[in-house]
Amino acid sequence: MFEKEGFIGVGCVVRDVDGGFIGARNHRVPVSMQHRETEAVSLKEALSWIKQTGYMYCIFETDAKLIADACKELKGIAYFHTIVSDCLKLFKHFENVLFDFVSRSANGVTHKLARATHFMLGIHESFYTALEFVRDILLIDFI
Repeated sequence: MFEKEGFIGVGCVVRDVDGGFIGARNHRVPVSMQHRETEAVSLKEALSWIKQTGYMYCIFETDAKLIADACKELKGIAYFHTIVSDCLKLFKHFENVLFDFVSRSANGVTHKLARATHFMLGIHESFYTALEFVRDILLIDFI
């Protein structure tokens, strides 16, 4: 979240069943809101991207416990609840989907992708070859 600049950085990574790298994406989203809403917007952006790729069997992980709980229990208020509801609608586009909370230490790639948007403009995607600046973290997250 880059409050002064008025945007959040979104980072997503796709892995196979063995944890191997398939693809990654990061970009800026121009918003100014509370932390919980930015986490919900990030999930919504990730869901929209994965929906476009055509993957139908997915496990989504987040290091934001509030989002994980809200998606599992449909809890929330005001704008946050609206974003979570949009995420739940996007879940319906997948044949089989799980959603779970993971610790930040197991989710370093997405954090680094999101932070990199501070210095990068536009949308950056890569498939089958990881962006150079996340290769070291991919190995750490994999372990």
